[in-house]
Amino acid sequence: MAAARLPPKDRPDRGGGRVNVPLLVAGSLALLGAAVHGLGGEVLVVRRLSPGALPPSPFGGPGMTKAMIRATWHMTTIAFLTVGSALVLSGSVLHGDTGRAIGLLAAAASTGFAALAVGGALAQAPRSLFRHPAPALLTAVAVLAWSGIA
Repeated sequence: MAAARLPPKDRPDRGGGRVNVPLLVAGSLALLGAAVHGLGGEVLVVRRLSPGALPPSPFGGPGMTKAMIRATWHMTTIAFLTVGSALVLSGSVLHGDTGRAIGLLAAAASTGFAALAVGGALAQAPRSLFRHPAPALLTAVAVLAWSGIA
């Protein structure tokens, strides 16, 4: 086993960097949102869908429609988990150009998530912004991510 040693001083991209608090907070909020979306959504939304009330899809009957909704729901959860992990890594472990590039990608993705949530809520009614925590949470993640990149 190799002996532990300090990172070389001529390689600022290798450890020794400071943590980026806005990126860490943004990533932590995104990871919390992913957990709530995955677990809460499965229990409170997906499991409650009655196949009898769902229309068939071109790929199969109502059971297939429910399976497609479940898969899509959890793909979104994985996207939130990926972005949250990227923000945490970018704010703590990754430094230099690599950390900035990963942070930029995650900030852009979180901005897209926020835009969809806010736009969807506004399309329903302005008060819909406050009926579900997603618009506020996703907007906070995006704002924190961009402030950590700046």
